[in-house]
Order: sequence, then structure tokens, then C-alpha cells
Amino acid sequence: MGAALDEACGLLVTWHRFPCVTARIFVRFRKPVLINRDLGIAAWVTESRGRRIHVDVQLRLESEVLAEARGAFLHVPLEHFLASPEGRAAGEAWRRRLHSDGE
Repeated sequence: MGAALDEACGLLVTWHRFPCVTARIFVRFRKPVLINRDLGIAAWVTESRGRRIHVDVQLRLESEVLAEARGAFLHVPLEHFLASPEGRAAGEAWRRRLHSDGE
């Protein structure tokens, strides 16, 4: 559940300001989460100041809150991701893709 809450927050802050990383996230588990259920996740930005973005998120089964989290995310330079081998490979793949679309 924690990973799903972090992912929902991460997607939201990426739309809000690209790119961002998780600085911290606090998860509160309210009720057991049963398997094979359709769950909903809602996330919203509560504050954005400088490089820091605060997000709240809830995991729900219908109207019942099963878990919630509050996270802080940091806007980082794109070079942060390009510094790793995986980041360089992804950047190169995007470069090839963008240049091949114009041919």
C-alpha cells in the first residue's frame, strides 16, 4: 500500500513540476485492505514553495479511508536522473525516439 500511495503522489508532483523525487512520506494505515477489491486513490497538492511540494493522498474502498499519507517532494534538476546509467540510457532512448520522429 505504501508504494501505491507514493506512486500516486509521485505522478501528481510530476504533473505539477517536473522532475521531482520523494523527500519523505508518512503512511498511516487505518484499516485492513482486502485483496481483489477495486480501490481508489486520490492525491492533492497541499503546498508548493520553492523546490518543496507537499502532497496528501488517501487510499479508499468506496467512501471508507483505508490508508492515508502525507509526503514531501523535491524538484530536482534533470541532471539528477541523467547521472545514473539507467538515466543516461533513458535519456538516450528519448533522444533517438525524438530524432526518428522527424525523419
